Amino acid sequence: MRRHLGLLILLLAASLTACQSPRPEAKPPTVPPTLQSGEASRQRQARLCRQTSEIVRTELAALRQVERRLSRLKQQGQPATSPPPVWDAAWEERFSEQDQELDRQRYERELALWQQQQQAQGQQAWERRHSLELAEAQSQLNARARSLRRRHHDLFTGATSIEVNPAVLAQIQRCPAAG
Repeated sequence: MRRHLGLLILLLAASLTACQSPRPEAKPPTVPPTLQSGEASRQRQARLCRQTSEIVRTELAALRQVERRLSRLKQQGQPATSPPPVWDAAWEERFSEQDQELDRQRYERELALWQQQQQAQGQQAWERRHSLELAEAQSQLNARARSLRRRHHDLFTGATSIEVNPAVLAQIQRCPAAG
């Protein structure tokens, strides 16, 4: 009986201790770690998709801008040379007819020589500048296209084309919503 009494006292003490200990506060239901990491992963993927989409959009806009510049340069012709000095007939009236005729001939020779020099120098200089501008624009266009191809190898319709494949572009721009 003592044994039972001791056991009974022990049970009674344990139950009193349990009643006196503070109740644990209600904890919010915990989400399993696998679900938390899955949601974080989806958010990272959505963020990465939006960033990629923005980068592609920006790079495509820059590519089109360089493409327009190159097109303008290809269509551009040589600018007209500056007009020759004007013959001043009123000034020449002060001289005799013979002097006027000699001045006129000298002026026409100098004018023809000046025009030849201007045209030759201007043509060569313009061709050099125009050639450099064309090469620079083409180089920029190629660099931008290479950059886009590195990001998305199938963005363009062909290996050397800069025509965008609309299905691929739509896929790049279609990003999942972040939860």
